[in-house]
Amino acid sequence: MIFIVIMLVFIFLFILLTILSLPGMALFNKFSDQRYQADEKELLTGILTTAILSTEATGEVVTNFVNESRKTMPAKIFHSSQGSIHSIAKGTEVLIIETKLGIAYVIPYQQTLIS
Repeated sequence: MIFIVIMLVFIFLFILLTILSLPGMALFNKFSDQRYQADEKELLTGILTTAILSTEATGEVVTNFVNESRKTMPAKIFHSSQGSIHSIAKGTEVLIIETKLGIAYVIPYQQTLIS
């Protein structure tokens, strides 16, 4: 009987302290969270982890997102009316043009498009 009363007191105190500390935790989170300004380049680029050896082949691209998480997805070469890209080597930084059905369509990324 005493054991049950002691357990109920501990549970009551735990709940009470949790409720009382919620405003303090919310205030701490408000001031400790950092705002991250995403650069367009970070949202649209990735690194090929598997080469794309032909226009019909599928490779793999890894992207780093705003919260520093990584996402891996299949990648194919983006076909444009002007492009003549036939393969992209492993380790190449690529620009993700579009994503359809979970597949990223990419072209090699160049730092300066117009010299």
